[in-house]
Order: sequence, then structure tokens, then C-alpha cells
Amino acid sequence: MIRFKIGVFTAIVLTMALLTGNALAAKKVVVISAVSEQKAAAAGYTLVYDGINEGLQTAGITPIYQWVELDMAESEEQKAAVGARAVEKARQAKPDLIITLSDDCVKNVGMKIDDIPIVFTYVFGDPKTLGLPKENITGVTRGSYAADIWSMTHKLTGAKTVSLISKQSLAMAGVRQYLFAGADKLEAASGVRFKEMYLVDTFEEWENTVKNFSEDFIYLADTSRVVKGDRELSRTETTRWTVDNAKVPVIAASEVDVKAGALFSIVTSEKAMGMKAAEVALKVLEGTAPKDIPYVASTKGKLVINVKTAEKYKIDIPYEILSTAEAIYEE
Repeated sequence: MIRFKIGVFTAIVLTMALLTGNALAAKKVVVISAVSEQKAAAAGYTLVYDGINEGLQTAGITPIYQWVELDMAESEEQKAAVGARAVEKARQAKPDLIITLSDDCVKNVGMKIDDIPIVFTYVFGDPKTLGLPKENITGVTRGSYAADIWSMTHKLTGAKTVSLISKQSLAMAGVRQYLFAGADKLEAASGVRFKEMYLVDTFEEWENTVKNFSEDFIYLADTSRVVKGDRELSRTETTRWTVDNAKVPVIAASEVDVKAGALFSIVTSEKAMGMKAAEVALKVLEGTAPKDIPYVASTKGKLVINVKTAEKYKIDIPYEILSTAEAIYEE
């Protein structure tokens, strides 16, 4: 009798699990990115997609992808118009949940929707600067490794001051605000004083900033979409030029820039951010209200080093540091 009851109980649990899985598999999730499909790989989005896809597939969900060129809009009015069209298109799919990628997507898409749950990821600024909190929105924030990166730079080079160079965007404007607000704490933690973050659009502006740079090292933020004449440079071109022409060491915030020549970085795993977003999305689809899910920080990081650039700078990287690197580039 006891065995019979246990068998029945197990069958009921398995049946409920299958029914729950089937129910989730029927849910529609739309993923909206703030760049075109063609630019997604260069901007790091496809790695986030990998995490989202893997996380949602555990529930049998295949997301619908939508690309919105918010990064190319020249004014806030244009961004609002582009965002409105994105909202209209997303609604046509009748999604049960929307995942947004980037600060611009939160501000111009997520904030315009009240009746569909939103999960954000791949944001760089403080969510408060985007208008959050909002009852139907939760998501994944990005852990910052600036203090760790600057501390390591200080130990390797003796540098005491830093400024950033970046493509102009809402996300990077948010980072700039964060850095100024936390400059004292960052200096106490790293031994390096933050001075400025230069936000530029054209290569001419970028070139002028590098040539007139006065701090001890350059920290690259976003090297994508820098325009030279009528051509958009690749991240590799922008980073390579910077490393070749800067008078001080060049450090980076992303792995792609280290591969292109920057000395090193400690980076947030983009795939981990996507998996976290999928994990949060499944909680919402299972019935938890977004307002009841605190923002989750994605803090999985990895050290990446370019040893060829270390040789160029005549920097001897200790074995105890090299041995912890997840990727070593020699390009």
C-alpha cells in the first residue's frame, strides 16, 4: 500500500512537471535589441543571445528576435519614434514577456509598455537613470570591474590617473555619470583617480582625444560604431589604431578590444547575462510578478590578456596573473 501511494505521488509530480513545462513552452517571448541584426555580433549582443536561448530552451521556449536601430537615431525624438514602432511590432506577436537589451531599449521600448512583463539585460548605466523602477519591469544589471582593472593597471604600470574614451550613447553617458559619482571610492579601491570620460561620435574626435590625452592610461569603453568620413570603423580598427598611436598604455572594458590589441581586461560574461535574463524571465512566466523580483547582478567575470601588447609596453606580467587568465591573445 505504501509503495502504491509513493508510486501514485511520483506519477502526479511528474505529470504536473510535464504540464508546467508544456505550459511554459507555449509562452511567447520577444527579445528586442537596440542595434541592427548586422551589428549585433560586433556589439556583443550575439553572446547574450546564446545565454538567453540556452536558458529558455530548458522550458522549451524559442524566443522571437527583433532588432531596432536605436543606436543610429540622432536625437531623443527620433529614438522615441523608433521605439514606438518597435513597441507596435512587438505587440503584433502577442508576447507573454519581452526581454530588452541595452539602456536605450529600456528607455524607449520597455518604459513605453505597461501591460506586458519586461526583463532587461545588457544595460550599463544605473537603472534609476532610465526611469526605473516600474511595476512590470525587472532585470539583470551588469557588474562593474573598473576598480579591479584599474588596480591591476596600477600594480603593473604604476599609473595613478585614468580617463575613458567611448562612442557616444545613452548607456555610456550613464557610465560616465556613475564614474563621476563613485570616483572617490574607485580611487580608494584601486589607487587610480578617474578624471574624465570622453564621449565621441567621429574618428576625428577620437583621434584628437588620443593625441591630446594627459592621463596615465586610456580605458576603452565602447569602441563600436565610430565613423570616419562616410564609413563606420570596426572595433578592431578603432582599437588597433588607438594602441598603435597612444602615448600611454591602453586597457579595455571588453574582450573584443583586448583581442584587437588592448593590454587586458576583466570582463562580464555576456552569455552569463543572457542566462540570468532567461532565468528571471522563466520566474515571471511561472507567475511571479516582476515587481516582486529584485534586480539580479551578473557578476561572472574573466581575465583576458594580450601578451603581444604587454611586450610592446615592456610589461612583465607575473605568472600568478597569467595563470588565472581565461584567454590569452598574441595578435
